Amino acid sequence: MHFLLDGLWQLSPLTDLSIPQADIAFPAKLSSVLPNHLTEQDIDQQEWHLMHDIEVDQSMLELAGVDLVIDGIDRYAEVRVGGIAVFDCDGSQYRYQKNIQPYLNLGKNRIEILLLEPDEDFLIEEETPVCHLGEPVSDSHIVSGIKRTPFLRLVRNVRLQHVVTEQIWHHGGGCELKVDVYYSTLKPGLVSTKIKYEGMTYTIPLDVRSDHVTAIFQVDAPKQAIIEQGSNLALSGSTELYVHLDGYHFTFDVALSETQSISHYPL
Repeated sequence: MHFLLDGLWQLSPLTDLSIPQADIAFPAKLSSVLPNHLTEQDIDQQEWHLMHDIEVDQSMLELAGVDLVIDGIDRYAEVRVGGIAVFDCDGSQYRYQKNIQPYLNLGKNRIEILLLEPDEDFLIEEETPVCHLGEPVSDSHIVSGIKRTPFLRLVRNVRLQHVVTEQIWHHGGGCELKVDVYYSTLKPGLVSTKIKYEGMTYTIPLDVRSDHVTAIFQVDAPKQAIIEQGSNLALSGSTELYVHLDGYHFTFDVALSETQSISHYPL
């Protein structure tokens, strides 16, 4: 399940303390709730503090993991849970996620995001790796804000790490789509994954000793997508791949094309 952090976040200035506090809900730019005289450049050049409180019950603490997922934050930020810095966002990736369950307590918990000027070194040294899978951000001018609603991913037994597809085209026509679903087992249990593509479904039990499962789909009459020249962006003709794992349902767009080979998909 997803626990959306879609309520109001308190926004406070850290540089110019004369700017009034405001409440903001994401996705949004900070400028949407700040005084009109502040330009985007003014906002980017200042430091900001975001704060959001959540209620944690016993069932959440008994889960195998609770991943905090933040998408679309384009500038340097420090993320804190319960006053403890748990990971940094350096602005180079689209998605950041980390298990924050060790930092949660029963009852009220506070999540903070500090939009800061980066130091030469990261503010914290991470003992646990942060997943940086995702689409790279553009080189366009930074606009302070968060492009998607942050959320908690509640993990019961197994965490989906990433999905890889490989297209194998045959000279005589047709192709095969090889799908590798990578996962990590946090709590042993009888868990299987369903992988569905073009009306075909595989149900595969997960082996706790392994880190991935594989399904191969034979496509006899593939409809090739139209790919933008010079990129991997599908303009039209994408198909959908479904992965069901441990109560979660993930959908990925797959562009069949002889110009494509291996693709990596974020969660």
